[in-house]
Amino acid sequence: MRNTTLLIATLFFIGAAVAQPYAIGTRSLTFQDVLRDRNITCSVFYPATVAGADMPVADGSFPSIVIGHGFLIPVGPYGYLGEHYAAAGYIVLIPGTEGGFAPVHEEFGQDLAFVASAIQALDSDAGSPFFGHVDPSSALMGHSMGGGAAVLGAANNTGINAVVLMAPAETVPSAIAASALITAPTLVLAASEDCVTPIAQHAQPIYDANSAACKAFVNILGGGHCYFADGNFTCSIGEATCAGNFTITRAEQHSAVLDVTDLWLDHFLRGSDAALTAFADTLDSSSRFSSSFACLATNVGSVYDTSVVRAYWSNATGMIIVSASLPGDVVEVFDMTGKIVARELGNAEQLYVKVPGNTAVYLVRVQHKDRVDVLRVPAVP
Repeated sequence: MRNTTLLIATLFFIGAAVAQPYAIGTRSLTFQDVLRDRNITCSVFYPATVAGADMPVADGSFPSIVIGHGFLIPVGPYGYLGEHYAAAGYIVLIPGTEGGFAPVHEEFGQDLAFVASAIQALDSDAGSPFFGHVDPSSALMGHSMGGGAAVLGAANNTGINAVVLMAPAETVPSAIAASALITAPTLVLAASEDCVTPIAQHAQPIYDANSAACKAFVNILGGGHCYFADGNFTCSIGEATCAGNFTITRAEQHSAVLDVTDLWLDHFLRGSDAALTAFADTLDSSSRFSSSFACLATNVGSVYDTSVVRAYWSNATGMIIVSASLPGDVVEVFDMTGKIVARELGNAEQLYVKVPGNTAVYLVRVQHKDRVDVLRVPAVP
């Protein structure tokens, strides 16, 4: 049975057209993290002028997606994601690090975060084939161990615009704890028959702890843990030991993953206003999922408060001023994508909150001990 909880404020965002399918280029890139003295080799899929290895990048500027692999699962089984998103106009990078029997989760999370920033740097590197082709928007994505590592990489990382987790696993250090430090919109995908990383111990607490203003939990009914990737002997053997009761095929699970992830990324990386509405409609109408979806947006038509707390834009300071917040209150400011751009502790006087100044409307959420106030603040020039 479908069990969808939809908690969404009205959406306000400027849409962007999605390109027609591109030819798929592939290449290998190695990034050097000098601070950690570490080389990170990635399989890269990208929109190309013609299909093939090391072909020129197609005209245009493309968002990037960095994908973390699962425990003992090589890069290859995630090639379907690389091909799909390269054809759709994304640059996809899949690091091959931490592929052995004793992976260091923290290092892997740092690898994912580093690659996300490193590909951005190539946009201004005249010697790179990606020179002038990398859009500023990027996402971290991951499966199982790679999902937990993506959480670690996205925590306290303001350079990430979206997170997609497929059957994420708890890690050391804790992905559950780190999830509370994520502000980027987060999509958590789970499979109801996953006996490798059971939902109650892994995906659900990671989702529950997540503090992003926009987040969704999608449970693919009848699906399995290893079905998030293409066939892999090691994963399949592990799953066979706990005998998941699958009622869908691997191809059907891939289709479910892509259907919802496409819309999530199209909105948060490309700014398509229609995509998030379609995402909500898909969850509400499809029998393939049970889901929950909570998303605050910045065109809330009314102010939910007690006529005590006030927030307004100060043109003189370029800051948001929050008045009558109390010691112990948590004041959070969200931009037009639902991403947290500032978090401060309240006081009994006026609180001046510095924001990036790159959006027309902000949403201020003040969490008190006994209630939550939400206020809409236009950034009036």
